[in-house]
Amino acid sequence: MIDEVNIDVLCHVMQRVYKMKIAVCDDEKYFRDDVKNAVYKYSNLNQLEVVVDEYDCGEELLKSADEYDMILLDYRMGGIDGLETAKIIREKNIKTIIIFMTNYPDFVYESFEIMTYRFLPKPLDATKFFKALDDYFKAYGNNYPLLLKVNRSTIHINIRDIVYLEANRKKCYIYLNNKRYHCAKPMSYVIEYLPKSIFYKVHKSFVVNFDYVQSYDNKDIQLKNGASAHLSRSFLMPFRNAYKTYTRGCDI
Repeated sequence: MIDEVNIDVLCHVMQRVYKMKIAVCDDEKYFRDDVKNAVYKYSNLNQLEVVVDEYDCGEELLKSADEYDMILLDYRMGGIDGLETAKIIREKNIKTIIIFMTNYPDFVYESFEIMTYRFLPKPLDATKFFKALDDYFKAYGNNYPLLLKVNRSTIHINIRDIVYLEANRKKCYIYLNNKRYHCAKPMSYVIEYLPKSIFYKVHKSFVVNFDYVQSYDNKDIQLKNGASAHLSRSFLMPFRNAYKTYTRGCDI
C-alpha cells in the first residue's frame, strides 16, 4: 500500500549527495588520458558524477590521503609495481575496487590475494571497459542518496529504492515501495539525477527501475511491488534490448 501521508505534499529534488572518486595510476600519460576520457564519456552517458585523479607511479598514489571508490592500476611501472602498490592499498582500504590494466596476464594468480575486481588489456578497449563499469555499478554503485525538500524538512532517499516515476502534467510522482512523493518538477528534470544504467523511459509518462521489473508484455510492465507501468509501442523494442543487456541476456 502507498503511504497516503506524502501523496499530495510537493517535494523538490535538491541534489545528489554522492560523487564517485576514481584514481588512474599508470606511467604513460597518453594511456591515463585515454582512461580519463573513457570514464568521463561513460559518466556523461549514464548521468553519473565522477571525479578522476591521475598518478604516474605507485609511490605517488600511496602518498595520497584520498580514498577512492575505484583504482585503475597498471601492473608494470617504474619503481614499485602495481601488485605491490595494490597490496599496500588493500591493507588500508578493504572496500576500494581495483582493476588492473596490463599486458602481463601472468601475474593474475598472484593478485588473487588482494581481491582484484577485473583485468583489462592494453591498449584500452572501450567496450570491455564500459562492460566492467556496468558490472561494477550493478553490483556496488547507483545507490547514492537523493535529497528531497518537503516543506521545511530535507529527506534522503536512496536511488535504488525508487521503483518508478510517473509524469503528472508539469510535475511527477516518485514511487518507492510503500510511498510516493509528488515532485514539483517534471519527470524530465528528475531523470537527470538518475543513472541511465538502471532507469529507463518506457512511455512518455513512465520511467522504470530495471531492478523492480517482474514481467512485461507488449503493453505493460509489471513491477515487483505490485504496480504496473504502461509500455509504449515505440519504446517496446528498445526496452527489450536494454533490459536484456541489463540482465546479461537472461529472458524473463
